[in-house]
Amino acid sequence: MDAKVTEYANSVFEQPWWLDIVAEDRWGEVFYKKNGEIQARLPYVWKKGVLGNRIQMPKLTQTLGFWIADLEKEKGNKDLAKQKEIIDSLLSQLPDAGGVRICLDHRCSYVLPCLWKGYKIVPSYSYRIKDLSDLDRIYGNFGNVVKKNIKSAGHKVRITDETDVDRLYGMLEATFKNQKRKYPHSKELIRNIVTECEKRNAGKMLTAVDADGNVHASSYFVYDEKVCYYLISGSSPEFRSSGAQTLILWEGIQSASKVSKAFDFEGSMIEGIEGFFRAFGGELIVNYEIRKQSFGGELYDILKPRVKRLIGYK
Repeated sequence: MDAKVTEYANSVFEQPWWLDIVAEDRWGEVFYKKNGEIQARLPYVWKKGVLGNRIQMPKLTQTLGFWIADLEKEKGNKDLAKQKEIIDSLLSQLPDAGGVRICLDHRCSYVLPCLWKGYKIVPSYSYRIKDLSDLDRIYGNFGNVVKKNIKSAGHKVRITDETDVDRLYGMLEATFKNQKRKYPHSKELIRNIVTECEKRNAGKMLTAVDADGNVHASSYFVYDEKVCYYLISGSSPEFRSSGAQTLILWEGIQSASKVSKAFDFEGSMIEGIEGFFRAFGGELIVNYEIRKQSFGGELYDILKPRVKRLIGYK
């Protein structure tokens, strides 16, 4: 097995090679073992800040969480008792930190042990097509506007799977510039993600281009055999009405059906974006985020966005 690949992972985001890209030397992992065998694992990422080290989510990483070996369902919920023991052990092994924020993988649904350890539980939401085996059924579940945009865009653009980081990054910057914001991630990070994913057959770029060579939109998808994730996407403000982004998503779903069992839209708490994803007919899923921090950390998190607004920082 590749030294940077582990079987003890819920998703591509928990793989050591992924964490090497997004966190470099700022990540670690704790284990729960029985009879010398690994039964559970929790990777984590830390960052030095104003109030000392904090455990937090790394860039462009949807979830981390407790990977726990499959437990047989037992009478009297003994399997949940075992999960509690495992989760207590993993959390107790985390290094001391002024704050902790980990968005757990969808599989981590039993979060009461985290609550009892003093963590706040905050839900976030995504949409997931859990079975990619029947593309006709999937398309049939799309909303009317989604189908209309797919058909319309099909007459305006072609979808290419050529890997071009500069073109993708240009679309990402254009999207944020249209919102009067700066794209928060460096081109080097995007290039490293694409390079490593392409090397491992774990990613794909799709771009919509018209007959005149104009780029309407570009997206990057990352995947393993379980789930394909809609990682990043950008579009040209000039061509936002072309429906190209919708067509890219449909092409991405079709491509995902060849490599993964499920497709995850990565979700959003923004009403307009949530509505866009919801129209693709996926199943609503919950990812629980666990948080814990000192009073100073709470105060910092409250004041930080207010200070940004005062100075006009976006």
